[in-house]
Amino acid sequence: MKLNRLSIAAFRNLQQVEFNPGERFNILHGNNAQGKTNLLESIYLLGTMKSFRHARNRDLITWQAPHGIIRGWVERDGVTREIALLLEREGKKARIDQKLVTRLTDFFGSLNVVVFAPEELAMLKGSPEARRRYLDRAVFSGSPTYILLYHDYYRLLKNRNALLKTGDMTGLDIWSEQLADAGARLARERIAYLADIEPLLQDYYRTIAGTGETVGIGYRPHGIEREALIADGRNAILAGLERSAHEERRHGTTAVGPHRDDLEFLLDGRLLKLHASQGQQRSFILALKMAEIEYLQRTFGAPPILLLDDMTSELDGERNRNLLGFLQQKEMQVFITTTSLRNIMFDGMDHHTTFHVEQGKVITQR
Repeated sequence: MKLNRLSIAAFRNLQQVEFNPGERFNILHGNNAQGKTNLLESIYLLGTMKSFRHARNRDLITWQAPHGIIRGWVERDGVTREIALLLEREGKKARIDQKLVTRLTDFFGSLNVVVFAPEELAMLKGSPEARRRYLDRAVFSGSPTYILLYHDYYRLLKNRNALLKTGDMTGLDIWSEQLADAGARLARERIAYLADIEPLLQDYYRTIAGTGETVGIGYRPHGIEREALIADGRNAILAGLERSAHEERRHGTTAVGPHRDDLEFLLDGRLLKLHASQGQQRSFILALKMAEIEYLQRTFGAPPILLLDDMTSELDGERNRNLLGFLQQKEMQVFITTTSLRNIMFDGMDHHTTFHVEQGKVITQR
């Protein structure tokens, strides 16, 4: 899978960009706040219709512009398709080969993309919300129908919370049953993904760390036993909602469900965020991204496009070499942002192209 051309109009500070990336390593360098991450974000949007920076639609459009447009020409198995995304304040409209996409599932899968940003490191010690965002993004990348489950659950959650806030519990049982059903399906998809990814994570961590340490990744439901959720998710969530009824009425919000669940990152059976060194944490996240890439390649038969947002400055020399060796083996197309070319290990990097980004302009250097 390769992105052969990218055309951008009125997206953040990228008012008019025509970008022809190379087929392997694309190095985007320049000072901060010039548009490097915006370029990566535009590619991510073409693959997922979402921003990895959690931005609202109106924040994506250049100030005072009526709308923004992102177009990409993606080659896969010798066939090139044009993907276009119209960004409006009310939402997004997608076209593939100039035909309007009316179903989300018809759009996803045309461009598979993985992002590796400093925020990934921060999520280890950050809030459960950050870890849920990571997990949902990862599951969705391999299963385009997951987004339908996700939207269904959060629609029901919004309606149930609205009822709780009124204090009128009439009909709450109906909303609870629907929410429990949708929540069980959502949690089941999350848990299945983690089961698939964990062996890959363990293998890559051993390769990177070169030690006998073992790592793991687990799902931690909020207010429900994990075994009960796996055995009978719907009834487990319903029982959790019943137990938390008093708390919900007091606070006016749903207390149990996938929107409150968390991830556990483990090192030798202990929580990584409490017992791991900074080097161990970086090795874990690097192994996690490698596992995600491997999973997508096995799922779709081709490696995804990788977006590295200033990660070379976050990883030390040894981990940079591990990452570069992995990417060379995968023969992936990679986009790397950096504030200085001195941060890039060019030795052994085949077919790299360098671009300078300044004030929303992209200049090809070689």
